[in-house]
Amino acid sequence: MFRERIKQAYESLTPSFKRLADFILNNELDVAFMTATELASALGVDAATVVRFSQTLGYSGYRELAREIKRRVKEDLTAAYAKFPEAKTDAERLQALLEHQRHTLGMAVAQVSEEAAAIVGMIAEAQRVWVVGEGTGTSLASLFVDYLRMAGVNAAVLHADPARAAFIVKDLGPEDLVLGIGVPGAGVDTAAVLRAAQEKKAKTGAISVSLVTPPAQTTEHVLVCPAQTPLGVPSIATLVAVMMAIWQALLARDEEQMEARINALHQTYADLLSKQAEESKRGDIYRVWREV
Repeated sequence: MFRERIKQAYESLTPSFKRLADFILNNELDVAFMTATELASALGVDAATVVRFSQTLGYSGYRELAREIKRRVKEDLTAAYAKFPEAKTDAERLQALLEHQRHTLGMAVAQVSEEAAAIVGMIAEAQRVWVVGEGTGTSLASLFVDYLRMAGVNAAVLHADPARAAFIVKDLGPEDLVLGIGVPGAGVDTAAVLRAAQEKKAKTGAISVSLVTPPAQTTEHVLVCPAQTPLGVPSIATLVAVMMAIWQALLARDEEQMEARINALHQTYADLLSKQAEESKRGDIYRVWREV
């Protein structure tokens, strides 16, 4: 299979071949219908480079590689969408949709390149991590920040609105990392913040439902989380799953620190509950209401 061949050969590929590999894994559906010339044009290389890349993977040429990609895409789409139209009950529909979600998550796993996975290390090494999103991405940014903090990361939400973002962006520097959340139907403001951050020499990355969202197009470090569903309505389930995987990957980098952080979190929570109980005993709620 072409995915397995790419993974096996990836470390030994030249930089231009790695770009081709990443593009193919992240855009299988598009690549399945591209000629060698079209693929070369999309990446700014010549068609001969595409042919040599295919031969490096063990194919006779790009035409054979494209045929295999097209066959695999057809199999994936058939497997993912076939069950839903046959579902008659709510239980069957839920099962079919969850089965499709499992398949979509598998696609996300297959698309994790070394370049994209570098986001984990970038988060761990940054002095400050800012997460920016808009639309549904705003809530996702807040959720992700909460989990990053649990992993000991100095993280905060950066609002995409220019008037609010300016207060943070003006002070960004090389020690900062700004992550954009790419969701369907939004992202122009998020992309603008990422470009402004790059001008301040801050590092950037994106977690996106595709490579064509505005945030994903601004940075080379992109984790793609496919959002297709049988209903035609995009789902953010895979995006959330990838966020949780990043969080756990950060915790797994140092198991001793992970245990210490979790214990500290539990202890702090217990202390706050204790103080809350003490304050409740001291306060006269009825008097407070009367004074108001």
